[in-house]
Formats: sequence, C-alpha cells, structure tokens
Amino acid sequence: DGVLNPERLIDITRLPLGGITHTDSSIRVGALTTMEELAADPVVRERLPFVREALLLGASTQLRNMATIGGNLLQRARCRYFRDPTVAACNKRNPGSGCAAITGIQRMHAILGTSDHCIALHA
Repeated sequence: DGVLNPERLIDITRLPLGGITHTDSSIRVGALTTMEELAADPVVRERLPFVREALLLGASTQLRNMATIGGNLLQRARCRYFRDPTVAACNKRNPGSGCAAITGIQRMHAILGTSDHCIALHA
C-alpha cells in the first residue's frame, strides 16, 4: 500500500528457525514453520484441534504453504485508516497525530487491545 517504506529488508528464510517440537506438556513452534506444516502436525491435530481449525480456515492452501507462523504474528494493523496514507490521523503511522478509527466507521471492530490512542485491528 506504500504506507511504510523500509530502508532495508532481510531474508531470514535460510535461518534454522522452523520446525515443531513436542513434550508431554508443551509444543514449541519455530517462527519459520509454515501454517500448513503446523496444521498437518499430528500432535497439533490431536492436542490442539482448535489451532488446526483456525489455521485451515484462516488462509487458502497456497497461502498456508508460504505463510509462516512468525510472519503471521508480525502482520501490520488491518485498520483501513493505517493503510490509507491520505488519512493524517493515525498514531501507528504518525505518533501523536490521533486515531481516525476512534470516531470512524471501524470504531467498533477492535474489541481487545484498544486504547485511547489507537483502536486498530490486529491480524
């Protein structure tokens, strides 16, 4: 959307940050594990069926095969005001500028993690 223009991007796909490990009391998921890998894991299927269902319903097969768990968690806000550079009032883009969503159409969309400064939806 041209909202942010980073000076540098770093490809981390070759780092050893993927994989799923299990113990009797935990499941550890690497940041570069794809959504599809996590959904297909037999332990996740057995012990966390709601996580598997959310992964399967959250994206198409093509996206699940590419999207990583870490990347999904780090998505930027889905607020239409954040993504529209013509809207000046966005504390996420311009700290101290206000939040157009507070009085806009999306004012009721975020129910968790809101504040007087920002009510943007998170992925």
